[in-house]
Amino acid sequence: MMRKRMAGILLAAVLAANLLRSDAVSTAPVAPAGRSAAPVYRSPNHVCLSADGLKAYVVNSTSNSVSILDIRDRKVVGEIPVGERPVHAAVSREGRFLYVSCTWAGDVEVIDLAEGRVVRKILAGDEPYGVTVSRDGRRLFVANAVSDTVSVIESESGKTLSEIPVGHFPRDIAETADGSRLLVSNGLSRGMSVLDPATGKEVERRDLGRASITRQVAVTRDGHWAFVAGILSHDETPSLQMERGWIHSNGFSVADLTRPGHRVTLLLDRLLSGAANPWGLLLSADEKHLYVSLSGVHEVAIVDVAECLKLVAETTPDQVKPLEQDVEVLEKRNIAKRFDAGGLGPRGMALSEATGELLVANYFSDSVSVLDAATGALRATIPLGPPQEMSLWRKGELLFNDARITYQTWFTCTSCHQEDASVDGLNWDLPNDGIGNPKSAKSLHDAYDTAPAMWSGIRANMDAAIAAGQRFQGFLPDPANHRALVEYLGNPERAPNPFLRRGAEARQRGEQVFVSAGCDVCHPAPKYTDLKLHDLGFGTPDDYRSRFDTPSLREVYRSGPWLHDGRALTLRSIFSDHNPQDLHGHTKGLTEQELDDLVAFLRGL
Repeated sequence: MMRKRMAGILLAAVLAANLLRSDAVSTAPVAPAGRSAAPVYRSPNHVCLSADGLKAYVVNSTSNSVSILDIRDRKVVGEIPVGERPVHAAVSREGRFLYVSCTWAGDVEVIDLAEGRVVRKILAGDEPYGVTVSRDGRRLFVANAVSDTVSVIESESGKTLSEIPVGHFPRDIAETADGSRLLVSNGLSRGMSVLDPATGKEVERRDLGRASITRQVAVTRDGHWAFVAGILSHDETPSLQMERGWIHSNGFSVADLTRPGHRVTLLLDRLLSGAANPWGLLLSADEKHLYVSLSGVHEVAIVDVAECLKLVAETTPDQVKPLEQDVEVLEKRNIAKRFDAGGLGPRGMALSEATGELLVANYFSDSVSVLDAATGALRATIPLGPPQEMSLWRKGELLFNDARITYQTWFTCTSCHQEDASVDGLNWDLPNDGIGNPKSAKSLHDAYDTAPAMWSGIRANMDAAIAAGQRFQGFLPDPANHRALVEYLGNPERAPNPFLRRGAEARQRGEQVFVSAGCDVCHPAPKYTDLKLHDLGFGTPDDYRSRFDTPSLREVYRSGPWLHDGRALTLRSIFSDHNPQDLHGHTKGLTEQELDDLVAFLRGL
């Protein structure tokens, strides 16, 4: 009874706090600096294995390196520098090369493992993320997060054979055993693309329901079943109750690839303990176990595949929705168990069949955990470098990704803003400005110097918004946590803009269009916002107000969909489809070329 009473009190506090404005004074830094130069953390994001399963290659995102581990000796035996912000890697079929995707460098770097150095750089799309090698070893498949494409690249020559359009922000790729299909998790568009690599076309966009920020994908050898890790986001209802996963729940989707449109989502949460932010996902070689890293709660789940597929097979179409709301089913039926990951922020994983061990890359611990693949017991922890004290900025980054500061660990800040504090592409009905008027999640990269915060200006500044965010997570703001979050969000780390690498002349013409259309009146440089609320005719019958905050246009290329309710799916459509009264800049008479140039300019901000 006492537990239920306390839960009720906490929930009431959450609701009340979110209906109040905060008058806290801003303590945000004046200008952004991003991640501090020292100390240098390795931040392992992914791990893959040598052909014999005795060496591991760990992709260190913030030290721009790959660590080589001897699994049996439990130690680092080498570290190879690579390009800026590596995130993923794959070993060539003969085991000689390691292909490393470097998102900020915009390429895939080829390490000759015998020589221990990068020997080639292969250009890919904008922000290449997931990379895999074809079954015959002749091609690379690369998911380009910002380009919304998959590159098919000839391994030997580095020549791009095709660019296949997919959903928004693709993260990961898996190939069927026969090489006939590629499966791509579209991180921000609630679907999985099914591609034919031979024709270079998308043959199906498999709907994943309420799935959000999907990540790694795996497929059985017979090409029958696909598994995709992700969050299940209930943006269809007001965000009033976090218990039982009614804002976010967490798990994976299972798709029968022989049945177009089929999908069942299963949750790894428990009744009183969310499994925040599923990230890594892989199948054991015998396909008896599915492993899912739960980065927000610092755990790994082990799923009994046979029992999982039995549950999926018996699920009728009218049972799909109730099942994806059941936060107890996998635990009650003994289908999945959760274990401590052995470190903070588990992300990518690899399974060594040679040792019967699961290797887990712990982003915030700068370590790789070695777990017993059958029991989940921790066998060893391999540090990737000397221990380092966390800077205040790093603590803020951890807290932003940590469900332990949320009541019952249902979600983290990244559940709505990704791990880079940007967007999830969804509209949320937050009660801080009334119920029934959902608005898109804004990027937090510009909150530090573009007050007020929120589309309705409901928060006076970033400081007030961070305090309100902690209350939304179910607890009163903690002073130490608050300072760290202010430091982190007040010094946003911005990815290099890939659009600045090309199209300089178009951007120059677009700047002239920007000024002549009057866009600079409300979006003046350098912040590209006048910090005011305006009525430009975008209000709907559901909105409580017609005036909305003028967002900064910095990094606008990665903050879509656009406008307060996400109605504009492309930057161009803001002007071509959603400005009929010519109130949002004088764009009605622009030519096709002028529109193209304007978009080029905006993408370069």
